[in-house]
Amino acid sequence: MKKIISIFFRYLRGEAHYQYLTLFHELLLEFPAVQNIVAAFYGEFTGLLAQEKQIVDAQKSSDYTRQIADADHRDDRLVTGIRETVSAALHHFDPAVTAAAQSLWLRLKTFGEIQAKSYEEEAAAIDILLDDLQTPEYAPKVSLLALDAWVNELREAVADFKRLLKQRNEEQAGKPPQRLRDVRRQIETVYHSMTTHINSAATLDTTDAYTLFIHRLNTQITYFNDHNHHPAPKNIRTAGVDTIPVQQYTGKAITPIPTVHMDDVELFFAKDFTLTYKNNVQRGVAEVRITGKGNYAGSKNITFNIV
Repeated sequence: MKKIISIFFRYLRGEAHYQYLTLFHELLLEFPAVQNIVAAFYGEFTGLLAQEKQIVDAQKSSDYTRQIADADHRDDRLVTGIRETVSAALHHFDPAVTAAAQSLWLRLKTFGEIQAKSYEEEAAAIDILLDDLQTPEYAPKVSLLALDAWVNELREAVADFKRLLKQRNEEQAGKPPQRLRDVRRQIETVYHSMTTHINSAATLDTTDAYTLFIHRLNTQITYFNDHNHHPAPKNIRTAGVDTIPVQQYTGKAITPIPTVHMDDVELFFAKDFTLTYKNNVQRGVAEVRITGKGNYAGSKNITFNIV
């Protein structure tokens, strides 16, 4: 018997969360037998769903909501631009630039995916990052990589972002306190209890009475997962890497780009992975660290010979 697949609620931002649960509710109404299975949870589920709609509608009605979304998009683009600039500099011909990029890259990695954080968490993370980039340790490296304009633009953008958040919070201050996060946490607990009961009933029933319901729900889940979050990154440690041919000594750093493939798909340098080299000037055995990027995570070390 096919089971209900999971949905990654943490990625369903804004209206998408309510839209999915509304579709789930409408599907239950089409299948009275399935609705009866979750009767113990149904009243709480519909009540919480109504609360979520009320809060979402209140947020949508705010004049600041669209401005905040636009400001958030601006912050995201600037953070991505800084990351991409630092990533590209990891392979610069000037060793000083490469070293600066490596230091900045390690600091950026400690912040994780800033764009995936809530509005308040994202603003706080960017503030900390900007403070770090002003310190004596990182400020010269920022200048060396010509990132000053990016940093100044990000500082201005996050200031606008926080101003809009504050204005919307002040607007909402006089309204009854309704925490969307708390409501969603409750509704997700109820939802998972309902799907667990449906899966259990489907396992015990040998007539496939729930096959159509589960198939249609899984179709909806797949759509929302595909359109509202990035899939969990694949670990590049399991990737195949073609042997790097023997390299000739030149007296300079040698930086061959290995051929990396996973699941019969060739990965692209800079898009899917970055490279860090070690002992790649003198004759002997050099090392390359392949680090996943985008849809790929983790790292893998390989070697090549310089003669």
